[in-house]
Amino acid sequence: MLVPRYRLPHTHRPEKDMKFGPGALATFLYYFSSTAVVFTLVSMRSLDIGLASGLPQQFGLLGGLVGGLIGMYFNRTITLSVPVKSEKAFFKNLDTILSQMGYQQSAQDDTVRTYERTGLSKFLSGRVYVQVEKDEAAIASRSIQIQALKKLL
Repeated sequence: MLVPRYRLPHTHRPEKDMKFGPGALATFLYYFSSTAVVFTLVSMRSLDIGLASGLPQQFGLLGGLVGGLIGMYFNRTITLSVPVKSEKAFFKNLDTILSQMGYQQSAQDDTVRTYERTGLSKFLSGRVYVQVEKDEAAIASRSIQIQALKKLL
């Protein structure tokens, strides 16, 4: 006896398609390694001891863990999904909110709008990527910017 195969309705989730910026692991490794090196060198100089004692590496490991966790929390890339009734009204509201945060639209392709800050702050703050499909928008950026956007949207 043959059983008919039913397909579940396809629901497209735009945040699954958006792969912008590093994930949590890459962000942690970046901040861990850079902070660990700085802590190791500073402890060597301030305590006037060499690497052979092993103490600077221990300070570096501890500082690297703290720096990596803090950097990962604030700077990892996350995605926020927002329901959209009208794409035009959504972008008008989003443009206003992002301009209050210091962002301007810098690029747009077929499906993704990119926003970034102007001047020197654009090198430190990261970009905001927005993709709208059907009745849902996916906004990807650093977690600190996404948290601020959640409060304003």
